[in-house]
Amino acid sequence: MEQRDIIKDQIEQLGRVLGKLIANFFALKAEGNVDLAIETTNQQLKSELDLDTAVLANFNAQELEEYVKSKKLTDRHLDKLASYFFEIGNANESEDRVKWFVAAKELLNLADSHSDTLTFGRINLKNRIEDEL
Repeated sequence: MEQRDIIKDQIEQLGRVLGKLIANFFALKAEGNVDLAIETTNQQLKSELDLDTAVLANFNAQELEEYVKSKKLTDRHLDKLASYFFEIGNANESEDRVKWFVAAKELLNLADSHSDTLTFGRINLKNRIEDEL
């Protein structure tokens, strides 16, 4: 029972840190330097949560699912990461843009499969991704 509480606490802590990092990204983005916001957030995700966005964006669906399970990411974590990946795709002018949108969509699909609920935010983001693709 005690070990389950420790794991639950770690998952909740991960969610708080992830939320804080994504909020910081949006604050930096609002200041006008999107590239710096992305670079800073990617570094923080890597150093604080051991989440490498470049690696995540290149996983296929099966690899992504295995990674999500190994990191014990919840549907809320996946929603936040998908929103972040969508923003990276929007900020990117190169052909990599599609990669970020596809990765965001895969994260949302995983969130759907791991969640008992379907959120309007998730549906809206999926529709926005489809419009961009």
